[in-house]
Amino acid sequence: MANTLASGLAALRRYYRPLLLIQAAAVALVVAYYASAGVREICATLAGIKAAGGLAFAAASAAGAGALMPEVARLLADRRGAAGWRARLPRIAFNLAFFAFNGVVIDGFYRLAAWLFGAGTDARTVAIKVVFDQFVFNPLWVPLIVALYLWRQNGFRLGPTWAVVSARGFYRTRVLPLIVPSWFFWVPMVVIIYALPVPLQFLLFVLALAAWSLIMVFIADNDR
Repeated sequence: MANTLASGLAALRRYYRPLLLIQAAAVALVVAYYASAGVREICATLAGIKAAGGLAFAAASAAGAGALMPEVARLLADRRGAAGWRARLPRIAFNLAFFAFNGVVIDGFYRLAAWLFGAGTDARTVAIKVVFDQFVFNPLWVPLIVALYLWRQNGFRLGPTWAVVSARGFYRTRVLPLIVPSWFFWVPMVVIIYALPVPLQFLLFVLALAAWSLIMVFIADNDR
């Protein structure tokens, strides 16, 4: 675990500037929302589109942000062109399905958090939601994500996947090295997300997910 965690933290130290830039842009958006009637009007329109689209919008937007945009970035950077895209089609299909599902789950989670703790954007409500999000939900959700990707890596065979998931130390060696580095980006980001009214929270999450996914592509492709 130590080596994996150290590798993740090293990548964050190397690429902290674009991550901070993303967070700063999110802060600027929230400030603009509360300071400008015009920005609030635009956000209300977007929230209306999201509400009209329902779960289909949540699934499609999350799939586009978390799976499609990174693959387009890879395609633009891949000298093999269309051949590189075709070679990644099975992975792309899986990622699209996963992020669509993840989008529906996160949209539902924001609704759940609002139901449990209220729709307020005061400091106390935001703090409670951040703790619930990053230190209760996230540690329970990430193991399932890891298991799904192990399942894909094992050719969608349950036996080899279960052997890894059920092994002693799975959480310590496979899950924590992903959770701990991600906190440096997502804890500040969800503070910003919960500072917005509930109808806008998922929309900002999608923007953050798109930026995070693109940065992760850059890290992965340059740290091999």
